[in-house]
Amino acid sequence: MNYVALLKIFAQEKPDKPYIILRNRQITYQQAWKDVISFVTPAWKDQFPENFKTPVLIVTQDVYHQLLAFLAVMDAGQIPIIGHYDLPETAERELTERNHIGFILTEGEKGWTLRKSEAVEPAPYPNACMGVLSSGSSDVPKVMYRTYESWAGFIPEQNRRFLIDGDAVVFAEGSFSFTGNLSVWASVLYAGCTLAVSETFNCRQWLSMIEDYKVSVLYLVPAKLKALARYLKQQYPSMRMILAGSQLLGAKTAEQLKKYFPGSDIILYYGASELDYITWLDYEEVLRFPDSVGKPVPGVKVWVEKGLIYIDTPYHVEGLEQPCTLHDTGYFNEEGYLIFNGRESDIINKGGFKISCTKVENALCSLPEIAQAVVIPYDDPGRGQEAAAFVVCDRNISRQELRQHLKNLLMQQEMPKKMILLDEIPLNSRGKTDKDALKKLLE
Repeated sequence: MNYVALLKIFAQEKPDKPYIILRNRQITYQQAWKDVISFVTPAWKDQFPENFKTPVLIVTQDVYHQLLAFLAVMDAGQIPIIGHYDLPETAERELTERNHIGFILTEGEKGWTLRKSEAVEPAPYPNACMGVLSSGSSDVPKVMYRTYESWAGFIPEQNRRFLIDGDAVVFAEGSFSFTGNLSVWASVLYAGCTLAVSETFNCRQWLSMIEDYKVSVLYLVPAKLKALARYLKQQYPSMRMILAGSQLLGAKTAEQLKKYFPGSDIILYYGASELDYITWLDYEEVLRFPDSVGKPVPGVKVWVEKGLIYIDTPYHVEGLEQPCTLHDTGYFNEEGYLIFNGRESDIINKGGFKISCTKVENALCSLPEIAQAVVIPYDDPGRGQEAAAFVVCDRNISRQELRQHLKNLLMQQEMPKKMILLDEIPLNSRGKTDKDALKKLLE
């Protein structure tokens, strides 16, 4: 079984059922199948190797075309990888060279072009059916390879927990180069239900689509959920589930979402492109432990050694030895919930005193005046490293007032040296904080 076969099955069983809903168009399962089998031209097929699979990087901003090309390349016997469309040209070139990408399939104003790289080589893992990119906030992403089973093996459990069944309408926003979005798409295709997708960061448009298409499952990273919460004015009774991952959500945001989506549960998960889902917790648990990312998902073992989180899971990318650590830090509280302290690189060493950027973020977000906050380390000539806080406020408040409030929550050494007030936190196409943009603000 693979994702192309799933699409074909539902094209036959549910030909007129909406597969993808966009703002101005709908694509049925039957139409999507026709688009996939007609996408790869004879000229492209002649260039693809016959005896082995090679990676094909797909670059387009059109989210439906990302999935169309992804499935068509898979159907042609190659390894599709959806690229980050906002990746700088130099980073894309380095990505291609470093990972021995065989072809680059690009959509421009005049349509699609297929460009062959200097060396077409077999993919490093012949059993893989696709590649995914790391979705960090900076630097050149890395390519990771997945078999169908490495995701599909857990989909029955996650669909049960996430309430994704044949009647679900699932909403997501942004590019499918973000592995979280691609994983949700795989869950939708597995269930044969409908995926509603917004191609723009527009909270009013999201709410309009949620109401118009009776969305039952909402998937957004916490930064986008926090932005959405500021626009909520009415209740949306169709919603049954809100999913969030990659960052902490916070009790304040969870309570606001529950107010306007009263029939929904909220699940916050901790996961990674390399490993799929690791831990999760529901709405009541978020309220009890707002700084936690939950307990291990079924079939996955999680423990902490010397402050580093270790994972042993069958749902991992090819070539990743188990157990492993992603160099995330944390600990388990007395109730067995994992407390996430952030990446090892986000722990600031300030003259020998260790500061967690995540802890400072959580302290800021707990203040009623704060809508969003991001804290990053930066080099300081005098002290080695310091913390810079970037804050979006719900009402006018001065830096001095914020610092006064923080004194009740943080030690003096943990107070951010720089506090920058913003109208919004910059995000990249993967929904992650654009830390390069924040660092430029510091400069």
